[in-house]
Amino acid sequence: MSGSVECDVLVIGGGQSGLAAGYFLRRSGLGFEILDAHDRPGGAWLDAWDSLRLFSPAQMSSLPGWPMPPSGDGYPTRDQVVDYLARYEQRYDLPVRRPVRVQAVEEAGDRLAVKTDRGTWMASAVIT
Repeated sequence: MSGSVECDVLVIGGGQSGLAAGYFLRRSGLGFEILDAHDRPGGAWLDAWDSLRLFSPAQMSSLPGWPMPPSGDGYPTRDQVVDYLARYEQRYDLPVRRPVRVQAVEEAGDRLAVKTDRGTWMASAVIT
């Protein structure tokens, strides 16, 4: 990437909260992108133990607009959560760029400059 990318809102992190923010941003009509440091969908769940499970039932852990599918005992495994997050990202065609590591967020006049290992994004607002 050369130069800088312009958008209305930049979301840092493509995990559960970043995807939920993306869902509402998509509905708002604002131009936005989501930057995620991982090389694939799944957020922090990618770094979790294989044996980790959600501590709440699937129906209580859904992201906006699309229920998390129920699991056998009601408490999804790490891999089921990662799969749900990947499918959610695809379902809503969220503009996630990866892997992109954010290094700094700085004021740049009336905008924010988000410096990364892949260039600079300019945005009016940043969600972290």
